[in-house]
Amino acid sequence: MPDKKPGKRTTASKNTGRKTSGKSSQDSTSGAAAKRTTTRKQTVRKTVRTTKTTAKPSVAELQGQLEEKLAELTITNRQLKRKIFDLYTIFEISRNFNAVLDYEMLLDTFIFTCLGQIGALKGAIFLQREAHSDRLYPIKYKGSGSLPADEDFFSASSPLADYLTRLNRPVPTRELMSDISSDDERRILKNFEPGIVVPLIYQTRLTGIFAMSEKVSGRDFQLDDLEFLSILGNQIAVAIENARLYQGEKQAIQQLRAAQQQLLQTERLAALGEMSAKVAHEVNNPLGIIKNYILLIKRACQKNEQADNFVGIVSEEIDRIARIVKQLLDFHRPTGLAVQTVNIVKLLDDVLKLMDRQLASHDIRIIRRYGDEIPEITAAPEGLKQVFLNLIINARDAMPNGGMLTVGLEADNNKVILTFSDTGTGISPEHIPHIFEPFFTTKDSGEGTGLGLSVCYGIIKNHGGTISFRNLEPGGCFTIELPAGEGK
Repeated sequence: MPDKKPGKRTTASKNTGRKTSGKSSQDSTSGAAAKRTTTRKQTVRKTVRTTKTTAKPSVAELQGQLEEKLAELTITNRQLKRKIFDLYTIFEISRNFNAVLDYEMLLDTFIFTCLGQIGALKGAIFLQREAHSDRLYPIKYKGSGSLPADEDFFSASSPLADYLTRLNRPVPTRELMSDISSDDERRILKNFEPGIVVPLIYQTRLTGIFAMSEKVSGRDFQLDDLEFLSILGNQIAVAIENARLYQGEKQAIQQLRAAQQQLLQTERLAALGEMSAKVAHEVNNPLGIIKNYILLIKRACQKNEQADNFVGIVSEEIDRIARIVKQLLDFHRPTGLAVQTVNIVKLLDDVLKLMDRQLASHDIRIIRRYGDEIPEITAAPEGLKQVFLNLIINARDAMPNGGMLTVGLEADNNKVILTFSDTGTGISPEHIPHIFEPFFTTKDSGEGTGLGLSVCYGIIKNHGGTISFRNLEPGGCFTIELPAGEGK
């Protein structure tokens, strides 16, 4: 028995120990939880304190970022406003370009617009002078300072032109001042250094070049400037081509109308000439009979002085009628057209020498303007003399108070062109279409028959040439065109 009691105590002690141990474990768990709770609270407090301490710098940073953003937006807004303004300007200019078909006005508008919009000192536009030429000459230039000469040109087939065509955008002049340009091209570009060169391209083909110098303000060219010039360059290239097509079509229509007028005039004059020839022929026969009887009467009236005077007057009038009849026949079928090789310069000088004294007495000065290397022509010299004399006499009559007669002579494309220009009163526009018609005259009654210019027209037409008249300021000008070499 005594042995079991200690065992129970041992068990009890164990149980007591387990109880003690369990309690101790619960205490330690509670302590750990309390510590964790305390740690979390401390961490939260630290976080709160840290957040409180870092809040003020974040606001400052946000304010700085906001100001930067506002500055960027302001710049962007300014750029967008400039772009909108440029696009509106381009729209208005494009509309004006499409409405303007006058070539000169179109170029002036383009240059003034570019210089005003960009603020450049000067600019020049280089274009073709002839349709099939590859040379681009300075057609228009505006501004101050050194400018290219009229005979300076860019070649549309040069390496520089190829380079500009490939880029198809505005290029700084400094980029072109290299081996890509010839010496002559660099000399032209120096007039605009530092500046911009804008290629004008129509359907992948370089049709022109616009060169612009530096800005008046001295600032560099901006991206907006280059975009503006690029768009406007494409627009003007199309507008120039349209204007050229319009001018060409207009010129073709004018030539067609002139040809129609010439044809109508030729047919009218031919009909009048044929009718005049028939009338002249019918008048000529009885006129010859009358003249023969006048001679018989004159012989019979030799003893009667008064009757002889009357017969003389009648005879003179009969001779005048005979001359008119001869002029009518000459208008329809010019006589004396024995053609030969003629030195037109010598022939014209001979006629002017013949009229020199008469013109000097009317206080009329002669000015000769002859071109070089005037070829000989095949013509009837007597017929041409008659034409020249008639035109000179008309010029004399048009300048009753004196003046100046300018005689021009030049060769052009297998033609010899003669001009007789006076400083007289000219001819009313409504009368010009009729001046070559028989019996039409603007002179006072009794001063002309109205056949002189008709005869001139017939002679020149028989030579295969043309004769025309235009008014000048002051005076008028007759122009004769004759074929060089072998005539008609």
